[in-house]
Amino acid sequence: MKNIKKPFNKDKSIFKKIIQFFFSLSNVKIIFLTYFIVTLLSSLLLISPYAHVEGVYVSYIDALFTAASAFSDTGLVTLVTSETWSMFGQAIIAILILLGGIGIFAIKVYLFNFIFGQKLNIVTSNIVGQERSSKDASLSKKTIIVSVTLIIILIIFASFILSFIFYFQAPDVGSSIKPDNNPYGNVSLSIRFAIFHSISAINNAGFDIIGGDSLAPYYSVYIIQFIFLSLFIVGGMGYPVIFDLYSCIQHKIKKTPGKFSFSLFTKISTLSYLIISIVGLIFAFSFELSAKTSVDGNLVPLWLDDSKDTGSKVMAIFFNTFSTRNAGFSTVNLKQISQPTIILYSIMMFIGSAPSSTAGGIRTTTIALICLSIWSKIRGLPSVRVFNRKLPKDTTETAGIVFSISIFFVLIVSFIGMSSIHGDLSPKFNYLDVLFEVSSAFGTTGLSTGLTSHLNDISKLFIVLTMFIGQLGISSTLLMWKGNKNKQYTIDYIEEDIAIG
Repeated sequence: MKNIKKPFNKDKSIFKKIIQFFFSLSNVKIIFLTYFIVTLLSSLLLISPYAHVEGVYVSYIDALFTAASAFSDTGLVTLVTSETWSMFGQAIIAILILLGGIGIFAIKVYLFNFIFGQKLNIVTSNIVGQERSSKDASLSKKTIIVSVTLIIILIIFASFILSFIFYFQAPDVGSSIKPDNNPYGNVSLSIRFAIFHSISAINNAGFDIIGGDSLAPYYSVYIIQFIFLSLFIVGGMGYPVIFDLYSCIQHKIKKTPGKFSFSLFTKISTLSYLIISIVGLIFAFSFELSAKTSVDGNLVPLWLDDSKDTGSKVMAIFFNTFSTRNAGFSTVNLKQISQPTIILYSIMMFIGSAPSSTAGGIRTTTIALICLSIWSKIRGLPSVRVFNRKLPKDTTETAGIVFSISIFFVLIVSFIGMSSIHGDLSPKFNYLDVLFEVSSAFGTTGLSTGLTSHLNDISKLFIVLTMFIGQLGISSTLLMWKGNKNKQYTIDYIEEDIAIG
Protein backbone atom coordinates (compact mmCIF):
# COMPACT_ATOMS: atom_id res chain seq x y z
CA MET A 1 0.00 0.00 0.00
CA LYS A 2 1.35 3.41 -0.96
CA ASN A 3 1.81 6.00 1.73
CA ILE A 4 -0.54 8.92 1.30
CA LYS A 5 1.16 12.20 2.08
CA LYS A 6 -0.69 14.33 4.58
CA PRO A 7 -1.69 17.78 3.26
CA PHE A 8 0.01 19.67 6.11
CA ASN A 9 3.44 18.20 5.35
CA LYS A 10 3.97 20.64 2.50
CA ASP A 11 3.04 23.61 4.67
CA LYS A 12 5.31 22.31 7.40
CA SER A 13 8.15 21.99 4.89
CA ILE A 14 7.64 25.58 3.69
CA PHE A 15 7.62 26.85 7.27
CA LYS A 16 10.83 24.91 7.97
CA LYS A 17 12.50 26.43 4.91
CA ILE A 18 11.50 29.94 6.04
CA ILE A 19 13.03 29.30 9.47
CA GLN A 20 16.20 27.88 7.89
CA PHE A 21 16.44 30.87 5.54
CA PHE A 22 15.98 33.29 8.44
CA PHE A 23 18.81 31.78 10.49
CA SER A 24 21.07 31.47 7.44
CA LEU A 25 21.15 35.26 7.22
CA SER A 26 23.91 37.34 8.77
CA ASN A 27 23.35 38.72 12.28
CA VAL A 28 22.72 42.24 11.00
CA LYS A 29 20.16 41.02 8.46
CA ILE A 30 18.36 39.00 11.15
CA ILE A 31 18.18 42.10 13.36
CA PHE A 32 17.01 44.32 10.49
CA LEU A 33 14.35 41.84 9.38
CA THR A 34 13.14 41.34 12.97
CA TYR A 35 12.93 45.09 13.55
CA PHE A 36 11.09 45.57 10.26
CA ILE A 37 8.52 42.87 11.11
CA VAL A 38 7.97 44.26 14.64
CA THR A 39 7.48 47.79 13.27
CA LEU A 40 5.09 46.56 10.58
CA LEU A 41 2.99 44.45 12.98
CA SER A 42 2.84 47.20 15.60
CA SER A 43 1.74 49.72 12.96
CA LEU A 44 -1.18 47.39 12.14
CA LEU A 45 -2.10 47.32 15.84
CA LEU A 46 -1.95 51.11 16.03
CA ILE A 47 -4.16 51.53 12.97
CA SER A 48 -6.89 49.45 14.63
CA PRO A 49 -9.83 51.43 16.08
CA TYR A 50 -9.08 50.11 19.59
CA ALA A 51 -5.80 52.06 19.62
CA HIS A 52 -7.38 55.46 18.87
CA VAL A 53 -9.32 57.92 20.93
CA GLU A 54 -12.91 57.82 19.68
CA GLY A 55 -13.52 60.22 16.80
CA VAL A 56 -9.82 60.66 15.91
CA TYR A 57 -8.73 59.67 12.40
CA VAL A 58 -5.27 58.12 11.98
CA SER A 59 -3.79 57.35 8.56
CA TYR A 60 -1.61 54.29 8.08
CA ILE A 61 1.44 56.52 7.39
CA ASP A 62 0.94 58.17 10.80
CA ALA A 63 0.52 54.78 12.49
CA LEU A 64 3.70 53.48 10.79
CA PHE A 65 5.56 56.67 11.72
CA THR A 66 4.50 56.37 15.38
CA ALA A 67 5.44 52.67 15.53
CA ALA A 68 8.87 53.34 13.99
CA SER A 69 9.45 56.33 16.27
CA ALA A 70 8.51 54.33 19.39
CA PHE A 71 10.51 51.23 18.48
CA SER A 72 13.58 53.28 17.55
CA ASP A 73 13.20 55.26 20.82
CA THR A 74 13.08 58.52 18.88
CA GLY A 75 10.01 60.41 20.07
CA LEU A 76 9.14 62.35 16.93
CA VAL A 77 5.37 62.35 16.45
CA THR A 78 2.98 63.47 13.73
CA LEU A 79 0.03 63.34 16.15
CA VAL A 80 -0.22 64.37 19.81
CA THR A 81 0.13 61.11 21.76
CA SER A 82 -2.22 61.98 24.63
CA GLU A 83 -4.96 63.23 22.28
CA THR A 84 -4.68 60.51 19.61
CA TRP A 85 -4.03 57.16 21.25
CA SER A 86 -6.25 55.33 23.72
CA MET A 87 -4.86 53.52 26.77
CA PHE A 88 -4.40 50.46 24.54
CA GLY A 89 -2.54 52.53 21.94
CA GLN A 90 -0.35 54.15 24.61
CA ALA A 91 0.40 50.71 26.07
CA ILE A 92 1.56 49.51 22.61
CA ILE A 93 3.83 52.56 22.32
CA ALA A 94 5.29 51.95 25.81
CA ILE A 95 5.98 48.27 24.98
CA LEU A 96 7.65 49.26 21.69
CA ILE A 97 9.83 51.77 23.54
CA LEU A 98 10.88 49.06 26.01
CA LEU A 99 11.57 46.49 23.24
CA GLY A 100 13.58 48.96 21.18
CA GLY A 101 15.45 50.39 24.17
CA ILE A 102 16.53 47.18 25.86
CA GLY A 103 16.73 45.23 22.61
CA ILE A 104 14.53 42.34 21.50
CA PHE A 105 17.37 39.81 21.55
CA ALA A 106 18.68 41.18 24.86
CA ILE A 107 15.21 40.66 26.35
CA LYS A 108 15.21 37.13 24.90
CA VAL A 109 18.51 36.43 26.65
CA TYR A 110 17.24 37.95 29.90
CA LEU A 111 14.01 35.92 29.92
CA PHE A 112 15.10 32.54 28.58
CA ASN A 113 18.78 32.41 29.50
CA PHE A 114 18.60 34.07 32.90
CA ILE A 115 15.09 33.62 34.34
CA PHE A 116 14.45 30.18 32.79
CA GLY A 117 18.08 29.06 33.05
CA GLN A 118 18.80 28.17 29.42
CA LYS A 119 22.41 28.30 28.24
CA LEU A 120 23.53 31.29 26.16
CA ASN A 121 24.96 30.11 22.84
CA ILE A 122 27.54 32.03 20.84
CA VAL A 123 25.08 32.85 18.01
CA THR A 124 22.63 34.61 20.33
CA SER A 125 25.50 36.39 22.09
CA ASN A 126 26.80 37.70 18.75
CA ILE A 127 23.33 38.86 17.65
CA VAL A 128 22.82 40.75 20.92
CA GLY A 129 26.23 42.35 20.52
CA GLN A 130 25.38 43.42 16.97
CA GLU A 131 21.97 44.66 18.14
CA ARG A 132 23.62 46.87 20.77
CA SER A 133 26.37 47.97 18.33
CA SER A 134 29.11 46.29 20.35
CA LYS A 135 32.53 46.44 18.72
CA ASP A 136 33.30 42.85 19.75
CA ALA A 137 29.98 41.74 18.20
CA SER A 138 29.18 39.91 21.41
CA LEU A 139 27.98 40.74 24.88
CA SER A 140 28.36 38.41 27.83
CA LYS A 141 25.34 37.02 29.60
CA LYS A 142 26.41 38.79 32.80
CA THR A 143 26.64 42.18 31.06
CA ILE A 144 23.11 41.82 29.70
CA ILE A 145 21.69 40.59 33.02
CA VAL A 146 23.28 43.41 35.05
CA SER A 147 22.26 46.13 32.57
CA VAL A 148 18.67 44.97 32.03
CA THR A 149 18.16 44.38 35.77
CA LEU A 150 19.35 47.92 36.53
CA ILE A 151 17.02 49.36 33.87
CA ILE A 152 14.03 47.46 35.32
CA ILE A 153 14.89 48.52 38.89
CA LEU A 154 15.20 52.17 37.85
CA ILE A 155 11.89 52.06 35.96
CA ILE A 156 10.11 50.68 39.05
CA PHE A 157 11.82 53.12 41.44
CA ALA A 158 11.26 56.17 39.20
CA SER A 159 7.63 55.17 38.61
CA PHE A 160 7.07 55.00 42.37
CA ILE A 161 8.58 58.47 42.99
CA LEU A 162 6.99 60.14 39.96
CA SER A 163 3.54 58.80 40.93
CA PHE A 164 3.63 60.91 44.10
CA ILE A 165 5.09 63.95 42.33
CA PHE A 166 2.50 63.95 39.55
CA TYR A 167 -0.28 63.46 42.13
CA PHE A 168 0.77 66.25 44.50
CA GLN A 169 2.39 68.69 42.05
CA ALA A 170 0.08 70.87 39.97
CA PRO A 171 1.31 71.89 36.48
CA ASP A 172 2.66 75.42 36.07
CA VAL A 173 0.10 78.20 35.79
CA GLY A 174 -0.93 78.83 32.20
CA SER A 175 0.23 75.43 30.95
CA SER A 176 -1.49 73.81 27.99
CA ILE A 177 -2.31 70.55 29.79
CA LYS A 178 -5.99 69.70 29.47
CA PRO A 179 -8.17 69.26 32.60
CA ASP A 180 -9.17 65.69 31.68
CA ASN A 181 -5.48 64.78 31.26
CA ASN A 182 -4.17 66.43 34.43
CA PRO A 183 -2.65 63.91 36.90
CA TYR A 184 -2.80 66.42 39.78
CA GLY A 185 -5.01 64.79 42.42
CA ASN A 186 -5.80 61.84 40.13
CA VAL A 187 -4.36 58.53 41.41
CA SER A 188 -4.81 56.37 38.30
CA LEU A 189 -3.58 59.08 35.92
CA SER A 190 -0.57 59.84 38.15
CA ILE A 191 0.47 56.18 38.14
CA ARG A 192 -0.01 55.92 34.37
CA PHE A 193 2.00 59.12 33.81
CA ALA A 194 4.76 57.83 36.08
CA ILE A 195 5.13 54.41 34.45
CA PHE A 196 4.91 55.66 30.86
CA HIS A 197 7.40 58.49 31.34
CA SER A 198 9.84 56.35 33.35
CA ILE A 199 9.94 53.86 30.46
CA SER A 200 10.23 56.66 27.92
CA ALA A 201 12.97 58.54 29.81
CA ILE A 202 15.34 55.67 30.61
CA ASN A 203 15.05 54.40 27.04
CA ASN A 204 15.73 57.92 25.71
CA ALA A 205 12.47 57.83 23.74
CA GLY A 206 11.10 61.35 24.29
CA PHE A 207 7.46 60.21 24.06
CA ASP A 208 5.08 61.84 26.53
CA ILE A 209 1.37 61.65 27.31
CA ILE A 210 1.21 65.10 28.91
CA GLY A 211 0.12 67.02 25.83
CA GLY A 212 1.58 68.69 22.78
CA ASP A 213 4.32 70.61 24.61
CA SER A 214 6.38 67.79 26.13
CA LEU A 215 7.49 68.74 29.70
CA ALA A 216 6.67 72.44 29.26
CA PRO A 217 3.75 72.24 31.77
CA TYR A 218 6.38 71.36 34.40
CA TYR A 219 9.15 73.77 33.30
CA SER A 220 9.57 75.11 36.88
CA VAL A 221 9.22 71.71 38.61
CA TYR A 222 12.92 70.91 38.88
CA ILE A 223 12.52 67.59 40.72
CA ILE A 224 10.73 66.06 37.70
CA GLN A 225 13.42 67.36 35.37
CA PHE A 226 16.25 65.98 37.54
CA ILE A 227 14.60 62.55 37.64
CA PHE A 228 14.24 62.59 33.85
CA LEU A 229 17.86 63.74 33.49
CA SER A 230 19.09 60.90 35.70
CA LEU A 231 17.09 58.32 33.77
CA PHE A 232 18.11 59.31 30.26
CA ILE A 233 21.78 59.76 31.22
CA VAL A 234 21.84 56.17 32.55
CA GLY A 235 19.98 54.94 29.45
CA GLY A 236 22.49 56.68 27.19
CA MET A 237 25.59 55.16 28.83
CA GLY A 238 25.39 51.75 27.16
CA TYR A 239 25.56 48.19 28.48
CA PRO A 240 29.38 47.91 28.69
CA VAL A 241 29.61 51.17 30.70
CA ILE A 242 26.83 50.11 33.06
CA PHE A 243 28.55 46.76 33.61
CA ASP A 244 31.92 48.47 34.19
CA LEU A 245 30.39 50.74 36.84
CA TYR A 246 28.70 47.71 38.46
CA SER A 247 32.01 45.83 38.48
CA CYS A 248 33.77 48.85 40.00
CA ILE A 249 31.20 49.06 42.82
CA GLN A 250 31.52 45.31 43.40
CA HIS A 251 35.29 45.70 43.52
CA LYS A 252 34.97 48.40 46.21
CA ILE A 253 32.37 46.53 48.28
CA LYS A 254 34.25 43.23 48.26
CA LYS A 255 37.56 45.07 48.80
CA THR A 256 39.21 43.06 46.05
CA PRO A 257 43.00 43.48 46.02
CA GLY A 258 44.47 45.64 43.28
CA LYS A 259 43.22 48.69 41.42
CA PHE A 260 40.07 48.41 39.29
CA SER A 261 40.63 49.37 35.66
CA PHE A 262 37.83 50.61 33.43
CA SER A 263 37.72 49.36 29.83
CA LEU A 264 38.98 51.59 27.02
CA PHE A 265 35.44 51.77 25.65
CA THR A 266 34.10 53.12 28.97
CA LYS A 267 36.88 55.70 29.22
CA ILE A 268 36.46 57.06 25.68
CA SER A 269 32.66 56.85 25.68
CA THR A 270 32.18 58.54 29.06
CA LEU A 271 34.82 61.21 28.52
CA SER A 272 33.52 62.14 25.06
CA TYR A 273 29.94 62.25 26.43
CA LEU A 274 31.01 64.69 29.17
CA ILE A 275 33.10 66.87 26.85
CA ILE A 276 30.32 67.16 24.24
CA SER A 277 27.77 67.97 26.97
CA ILE A 278 29.97 70.60 28.67
CA VAL A 279 31.01 72.25 25.38
CA GLY A 280 27.36 72.19 24.27
CA LEU A 281 26.27 73.87 27.51
CA ILE A 282 28.90 76.61 27.20
CA PHE A 283 27.89 77.43 23.64
CA ALA A 284 24.15 77.17 24.37
CA PHE A 285 24.38 79.63 27.27
CA SER A 286 26.55 81.97 25.19
CA PHE A 287 24.11 81.93 22.26
CA GLU A 288 20.98 82.33 24.39
CA LEU A 289 22.33 85.10 26.63
CA SER A 290 23.22 87.16 23.57
CA ALA A 291 20.11 86.25 21.49
CA LYS A 292 17.99 89.08 20.16
CA THR A 293 15.69 86.94 18.01
CA SER A 294 14.38 83.37 18.18
CA VAL A 295 13.85 80.76 15.48
CA ASP A 296 10.29 82.08 15.18
CA GLY A 297 10.48 85.86 14.95
CA ASN A 298 6.96 86.12 16.36
CA LEU A 299 8.00 84.53 19.67
CA VAL A 300 10.02 86.18 22.44
CA PRO A 301 13.54 84.69 22.76
CA LEU A 302 13.85 82.40 25.77
CA TRP A 303 16.17 84.62 27.80
CA LEU A 304 14.00 87.73 27.17
CA ASP A 305 10.76 85.96 28.13
CA ASP A 306 9.50 87.82 31.23
CA SER A 307 6.92 85.11 31.96
CA LYS A 308 9.75 82.84 33.16
CA ASP A 309 12.07 83.51 36.08
CA THR A 310 15.87 83.38 35.71
CA GLY A 311 16.15 80.00 37.47
CA SER A 312 13.67 78.41 35.05
CA LYS A 313 15.52 79.84 32.05
CA VAL A 314 18.87 78.49 33.28
CA MET A 315 17.32 75.09 33.98
CA ALA A 316 15.62 75.11 30.56
CA ILE A 317 18.94 75.63 28.74
CA PHE A 318 20.63 73.00 30.92
CA PHE A 319 17.83 70.42 30.51
CA ASN A 320 17.27 70.91 26.78
CA THR A 321 21.01 70.81 26.01
CA PHE A 322 21.37 67.49 27.84
CA SER A 323 18.19 66.30 26.14
CA THR A 324 20.01 66.44 22.79
CA ARG A 325 22.10 63.50 24.07
CA ASN A 326 19.09 61.36 22.96
CA ALA A 327 16.31 62.12 25.41
CA GLY A 328 13.90 64.13 23.25
CA PHE A 329 12.11 65.89 26.11
CA SER A 330 11.85 69.68 26.11
CA THR A 331 10.66 72.12 28.77
CA VAL A 332 10.17 75.12 26.45
CA ASN A 333 8.93 75.80 22.95
CA LEU A 334 12.03 75.26 20.80
CA LYS A 335 10.82 78.05 18.53
CA GLN A 336 11.95 80.41 21.34
CA ILE A 337 15.52 79.15 20.95
CA SER A 338 17.99 81.20 18.87
CA GLN A 339 19.13 79.95 15.46
CA PRO A 340 22.77 79.37 16.52
CA THR A 341 21.52 77.15 19.36
CA ILE A 342 19.28 75.23 16.97
CA ILE A 343 22.32 74.54 14.78
CA LEU A 344 24.30 73.52 17.88
CA TYR A 345 21.52 71.15 18.99
CA SER A 346 21.36 69.67 15.47
CA ILE A 347 25.09 68.88 15.63
CA MET A 348 24.77 67.35 19.11
CA MET A 349 21.83 65.18 18.03
CA PHE A 350 23.74 64.13 14.91
CA ILE A 351 26.58 62.92 17.14
CA GLY A 352 24.21 61.08 19.48
CA SER A 353 25.30 59.20 22.58
CA ALA A 354 27.25 56.03 23.39
CA PRO A 355 27.24 52.80 21.33
CA SER A 356 25.61 49.73 22.92
CA SER A 357 22.92 52.03 24.32
CA THR A 358 19.52 53.35 23.24
CA ALA A 359 21.34 56.10 21.36
CA GLY A 360 21.35 56.84 17.66
CA GLY A 361 23.53 59.15 15.56
CA ILE A 362 27.16 58.51 14.69
CA ARG A 363 27.84 57.86 18.43
CA THR A 364 30.23 59.63 20.78
CA THR A 365 33.07 57.18 20.19
CA THR A 366 33.01 57.91 16.45
CA ILE A 367 33.47 61.66 16.90
CA ALA A 368 36.12 60.96 19.55
CA LEU A 369 38.09 58.78 17.11
CA ILE A 370 37.85 61.42 14.38
CA CYS A 371 39.15 64.12 16.75
CA LEU A 372 41.94 61.83 17.95
CA SER A 373 42.88 60.97 14.35
CA ILE A 374 43.11 64.67 13.45
CA TRP A 375 45.20 65.38 16.55
CA SER A 376 47.53 62.45 15.77
CA LYS A 377 47.94 63.68 12.19
CA ILE A 378 48.77 67.21 13.37
CA ARG A 379 51.36 65.86 15.80
CA GLY A 380 52.80 63.56 13.15
CA LEU A 381 52.13 60.36 15.13
CA PRO A 382 52.21 57.06 13.19
CA SER A 383 48.97 55.85 14.82
CA VAL A 384 46.07 56.97 17.01
CA ARG A 385 46.91 56.55 20.67
CA VAL A 386 44.79 57.17 23.77
CA PHE A 387 44.99 56.05 27.42
CA ASN A 388 48.25 54.22 26.71
CA ARG A 389 46.60 52.18 23.99
CA LYS A 390 47.03 52.14 20.21
CA LEU A 391 43.79 51.99 18.22
CA PRO A 392 43.54 49.77 15.11
CA LYS A 393 43.84 51.58 11.78
CA ASP A 394 40.66 49.89 10.49
CA THR A 395 38.64 51.33 13.39
CA THR A 396 39.79 54.91 12.80
CA GLU A 397 39.18 54.57 9.04
CA THR A 398 35.68 53.20 9.69
CA ALA A 399 34.95 56.19 11.97
CA GLY A 400 35.78 58.54 9.08
CA ILE A 401 33.59 56.55 6.66
CA VAL A 402 30.66 56.51 9.11
CA PHE A 403 31.00 60.28 9.64
CA SER A 404 31.12 61.05 5.90
CA ILE A 405 28.21 58.79 4.94
CA SER A 406 26.10 60.10 7.83
CA ILE A 407 26.57 63.74 6.80
CA PHE A 408 25.71 62.92 3.20
CA PHE A 409 22.63 60.92 4.24
CA VAL A 410 21.29 63.60 6.63
CA LEU A 411 21.74 66.33 4.01
CA ILE A 412 19.95 64.29 1.33
CA VAL A 413 16.97 63.53 3.60
CA SER A 414 16.87 67.20 4.63
CA PHE A 415 16.63 68.28 0.99
CA ILE A 416 13.79 65.78 0.50
CA GLY A 417 12.08 67.19 3.59
CA MET A 418 12.17 70.66 2.03
CA SER A 419 9.43 69.46 -0.34
CA SER A 420 7.03 69.77 2.60
CA ILE A 421 7.67 73.49 3.06
CA HIS A 422 5.49 75.50 0.73
CA GLY A 423 2.47 77.80 0.88
CA ASP A 424 1.49 78.77 4.43
CA LEU A 425 4.41 76.80 5.93
CA SER A 426 7.07 78.91 4.18
CA PRO A 427 7.03 81.82 6.67
CA LYS A 428 6.95 79.47 9.70
CA PHE A 429 9.63 76.92 8.78
CA ASN A 430 12.86 76.89 6.77
CA TYR A 431 15.72 74.52 5.92
CA LEU A 432 17.12 74.90 9.43
CA ASP A 433 13.92 73.39 10.86
CA VAL A 434 14.11 70.48 8.41
CA LEU A 435 17.78 69.84 9.24
CA PHE A 436 16.93 69.94 12.95
CA GLU A 437 14.11 67.42 12.46
CA VAL A 438 16.23 65.03 10.36
CA SER A 439 19.13 65.27 12.83
CA SER A 440 16.66 64.48 15.61
CA ALA A 441 15.47 61.41 13.69
CA PHE A 442 19.01 60.26 12.85
CA GLY A 443 20.10 60.68 16.47
CA THR A 444 16.83 59.00 17.58
CA THR A 445 16.41 61.99 19.87
CA GLY A 446 12.88 63.26 19.29
CA LEU A 447 13.29 67.01 19.80
CA SER A 448 11.17 68.98 17.37
CA THR A 449 10.43 72.56 16.37
CA GLY A 450 6.92 71.44 15.39
CA LEU A 451 7.57 70.60 11.74
CA THR A 452 7.03 66.82 11.92
CA SER A 453 3.23 67.00 11.90
CA HIS A 454 3.35 69.13 8.71
CA LEU A 455 5.58 66.80 6.68
CA ASN A 456 4.17 65.20 3.52
CA ASP A 457 3.97 61.42 3.21
CA ILE A 458 7.22 61.07 1.23
CA SER A 459 9.13 63.07 3.84
CA LYS A 460 7.56 61.01 6.64
CA LEU A 461 8.69 57.77 5.01
CA PHE A 462 12.24 59.08 4.69
CA ILE A 463 12.16 60.16 8.34
CA VAL A 464 11.04 56.60 9.21
CA LEU A 465 14.03 55.26 7.25
CA THR A 466 16.30 57.75 9.04
CA MET A 467 15.05 56.62 12.46
CA PHE A 468 15.59 52.99 11.45
CA ILE A 469 19.18 53.63 10.32
CA GLY A 470 19.80 55.83 13.36
CA GLN A 471 18.80 52.99 15.67
CA LEU A 472 20.65 50.27 13.76
CA GLY A 473 23.71 52.44 13.16
CA ILE A 474 25.54 53.32 9.95
CA SER A 475 28.17 50.61 10.53
CA SER A 476 25.54 47.89 10.90
CA THR A 477 23.60 49.25 7.92
CA LEU A 478 26.72 48.99 5.77
CA LEU A 479 27.44 45.47 7.04
CA MET A 480 23.93 44.41 6.06
CA TRP A 481 24.88 44.64 2.38
CA LYS A 482 28.10 42.75 2.86
CA GLY A 483 28.24 39.33 1.21
CA ASN A 484 28.91 36.12 3.11
CA LYS A 485 32.28 35.64 1.43
CA ASN A 486 35.12 38.12 1.30
CA LYS A 487 36.67 38.53 -2.14
CA GLN A 488 40.33 37.59 -2.17
CA TYR A 489 42.38 39.32 -4.82
CA THR A 490 45.20 37.18 -6.26
CA ILE A 491 46.33 40.03 -8.51
CA ASP A 492 46.61 43.63 -7.31
CA TYR A 493 47.29 46.94 -9.05
CA ILE A 494 50.35 49.17 -8.89
CA GLU A 495 50.04 51.74 -6.11
CA GLU A 496 50.11 55.43 -7.09
CA ASP A 497 49.53 58.47 -4.89
CA ILE A 498 47.55 61.64 -5.70
CA ALA A 499 47.43 65.10 -4.14
CA ILE A 500 44.58 65.86 -1.71
CA GLY A 501 43.23 68.97 0.11
